[in-house]
Amino acid sequence: MTPEQAAEALAECGIRAAVTALRRLDGGVSNLTWRLDAAEGPPLVLRVERERGIFQPYDVLREGRVLRALAGSAVPVPAVLGESARSDALGAACIVIEWIDAPHMGQVAMSPGLFDAYRAAVDAIHQVDWRAAGLDFLGAPAPGAEAARRDLDAVDARAAAFDCADDPFIIELGAAARGAPPDSPAPRLCHGDINVFNYLVGGDGGICAVVDWEQAQLGDPLSDWGLICALSGLRGSDDAPEQMPLARPSLLASGRPARELRYWTLHQLYKLAVIHRIWSEIGDAPPWYTWADVERVGAAALGRLRG
Repeated sequence: MTPEQAAEALAECGIRAAVTALRRLDGGVSNLTWRLDAAEGPPLVLRVERERGIFQPYDVLREGRVLRALAGSAVPVPAVLGESARSDALGAACIVIEWIDAPHMGQVAMSPGLFDAYRAAVDAIHQVDWRAAGLDFLGAPAPGAEAARRDLDAVDARAAAFDCADDPFIIELGAAARGAPPDSPAPRLCHGDINVFNYLVGGDGGICAVVDWEQAQLGDPLSDWGLICALSGLRGSDDAPEQMPLARPSLLASGRPARELRYWTLHQLYKLAVIHRIWSEIGDAPPWYTWADVERVGAAALGRLRG
């Protein structure tokens, strides 16, 4: 992308600005994200919809709609400043959002206070009155197994689209996830990607913004906590999900059995196994975790769920 193309895309979103510099912010296969510096005013963030990737079908306008619905809620999110259903300059849909000048959690020293702030931010997402906020367009699953099965259908479709559905370990993880879904409660708003890199830290040490809402959904809140357990395992933790320091307090507060968090950890590892195969094929850089990591953590998750 050139500064001229970026300025044209901004104009199509209703924003007149001379772009003086631009920088890609993501190195994976999420929606393309650019920081744009303008001749006047603060930087802007341009999110451009991908056509093909680990979260297809992509819908960046849906993400913008989620952000707008959360504006003014207890969940801090960047403001949406403009959008285009299809930018002629870029050949894709895009949204423009506020630049939050703050580091993410991976860029600051971890502390018990920051962990508490992170957990509180995730819990605030799960406590959003999604009907009152106008988030019913996300489609609420019925209580029970529908949340898990609907998510698995999406992952299965991506595995088939990228020719990794026949991988023996992916088959094993998927079959285990299909065979043991929990009895989920009434759906809650879920971020879908509670990776600490998506939680920005303010000057007071609290979470000042939550970003990257492309996977937001109505579903089981333990699916979010299962993801952070899966990611922690891929980063080297050997703790059982119910012992994970980030997830344990919310599991205990929910009153739900440890097995249900174990299920969602395995479910998310199935998704991360498929993501690894797709990322390895089309990513801008190799995945940060290896296939050996997937096999190690996945085998442990299978053993815990079956045990």
